[in-house]
Amino acid sequence: MLVLPIINRNRIMNVEVTLKDAIKTHSSVILDNISESDVVVNQRNFLNSSYVDDGNVVDFIRNTSIINPRDFLVTTREEANSNRYDVYSVKQPPKFVNPALDNLYASVITDMRKEIPNARRGHYLSFAKLGMDKYLTDEKVARLQEVIRDTRDHQELPRKLQEAGILDLKLTLEFFNHFDWKIISDTTLPEDSIENTLKALEPLNTRDYHNLKKYYDMAKSNKEIYSKLSLINRSLYNEPYRLITSSKVKNHDMGLQKVKLPNEVYNEGVVYGNSI
Repeated sequence: MLVLPIINRNRIMNVEVTLKDAIKTHSSVILDNISESDVVVNQRNFLNSSYVDDGNVVDFIRNTSIINPRDFLVTTREEANSNRYDVYSVKQPPKFVNPALDNLYASVITDMRKEIPNARRGHYLSFAKLGMDKYLTDEKVARLQEVIRDTRDHQELPRKLQEAGILDLKLTLEFFNHFDWKIISDTTLPEDSIENTLKALEPLNTRDYHNLKKYYDMAKSNKEIYSKLSLINRSLYNEPYRLITSSKVKNHDMGLQKVKLPNEVYNEGVVYGNSI
């Protein structure tokens, strides 16, 4: 389970990240020439390829699909002590935008193929560790807003963004929309309780203190990068960015369909309550 910790309205939420374009096609099977925890593209296995040495599963998928770009398979173990596995059919990954987004896609695929349904274990996702902060800079966001202000014809905007070298900001939003970002129920933590715990543990300088601080710093960093995504979305589409949601909110083309919920507050393009 891939988990994104993120701060929203003085709370730390934990968000499960999964791939939208994955459909389970087989359960509890053993197939010829296919092993567990593998990726199969046009009858070629990732685990038997040269790409496995550096773990570059996204390059393997794309390069093996050049001639025949079709859905590929991901296998995962059925149980911890079983040689059977489930099989997922997955659509082709989005086109390359930048290495950070490929790192995100690879993280989700790797998490999927190594999943053990009856022994789920969470792994934290950090936007900064993926390298996202290198491509979502304040300078690029400012340039985006300037180009939008100077562009009267909206149909000209993609060309203008391309000329300004910032089309990747728009493509990043589209890339993110290939994933589901669902808040994990009953895992929300008050930010002030984390801060108070850190203050109490700091003099001890223990592993628990450092692990909790790392978790909190990751949640803060993820919030900063998500805020830039929200600003980019607001600048391009003049609407709130509703990428992260609870299971009560349904997806639509450019994010998430608005469902009015009790105590839901809108502020600067962020939806607080059951979605962010």
